[in-house]
Amino acid sequence: MKPRIVISGIGVVSPYGIGREIFQQNICRGKSVIKKLSHLPYVGAGLALPSTSHHKSLQMALTAAQEAWNNSSIPANSQVALCSSIGWHEKPEPQPLANGENFLAGHFAISGPKISNFSACAASTMSIANACRLLANSETDFVLAGGADSRLHTLGTLGYSLLGALATGWDNQPERASRPFDRDRNGFVMGEGAAFFILERREQAEQRGVKIHGEILAHAANCDAYRLTDPNPDGETAAACIRLALERANLRPEQLDYINAHGTGTPANDEAEVQALNKALGNIAQQRPISSCKSLFGHLSMASGAIEIAASLLALRAGILPPTLNCENPAWPDFDFVPLTPRKTDAKIFLKNSFGFGGQNACLVVSL
Repeated sequence: MKPRIVISGIGVVSPYGIGREIFQQNICRGKSVIKKLSHLPYVGAGLALPSTSHHKSLQMALTAAQEAWNNSSIPANSQVALCSSIGWHEKPEPQPLANGENFLAGHFAISGPKISNFSACAASTMSIANACRLLANSETDFVLAGGADSRLHTLGTLGYSLLGALATGWDNQPERASRPFDRDRNGFVMGEGAAFFILERREQAEQRGVKIHGEILAHAANCDAYRLTDPNPDGETAAACIRLALERANLRPEQLDYINAHGTGTPANDEAEVQALNKALGNIAQQRPISSCKSLFGHLSMASGAIEIAASLLALRAGILPPTLNCENPAWPDFDFVPLTPRKTDAKIFLKNSFGFGGQNACLVVSL
């Protein structure tokens, strides 16, 4: 029998601050933390994080990972693997993050496999899927999995701007700029942060008597191979990813309670995701609440999937659906995007979509 994989630790560094408690409080309030930058910060500026010689993404990764580690109370001398997705920085030239992930591995004395994932905005969701594979194959007893990213520097901003991906036109009302699924959406807002989890087999977690935050019922991934950045507008490959995740979870579409969308707020990405939901779920797509957390705290690039999984778990555990802020005039009025304000819920099973640049698709089905 396939082992059941659960989350026994959560750690978050978000635009709201450090720690999962402040993150949960603000998600449940539906508070926007998006504001106008007076300047582009250099590496090391911003959050009051532990002093290290490494760049900001790694600092955030280390802080979130440590909270997850402490939350799970991993026994000493346990075999732990690392599946991570850590973004890049400028210093002053762009540099890869492989050495940063080696730093994490050394800090936590990782003795199991170490897998890095760089599949754009789907990366940290795929890292969690990789963690599930390692545990299912009994290659390790625990996995530290998640992502961290900060693109709030000149190179990151310039790159996304040249692609035409950034929201414009809301200089005097920055909190209104991130508008997933709204008719007036015109791009995403950049955010930064990190989220990490401890995953283990359910039987082991129950024997240890630790709190189980959620269970990963299934995962799936594929690629459009359509263009360098754009998703395929027909959404068919993304729909296939959703269908495969549900099939592996042995669930019908109607058994989903909630969908946490990728929902970037770019015209192309939102269009493709709605097409994918329609094709994969049929009329259930219009009957289930769907929301995008990027409307609250922006797009965290390679960390987006992980932090949105954390947001979904923590909000649903509190009986709240995260809202889609600024969805004042839905481009698809037949859909329930949980517009503007949080909503009480008893949802237990949710689908998490992560649809990255170049049509890199990843989906998780998660249960409380």
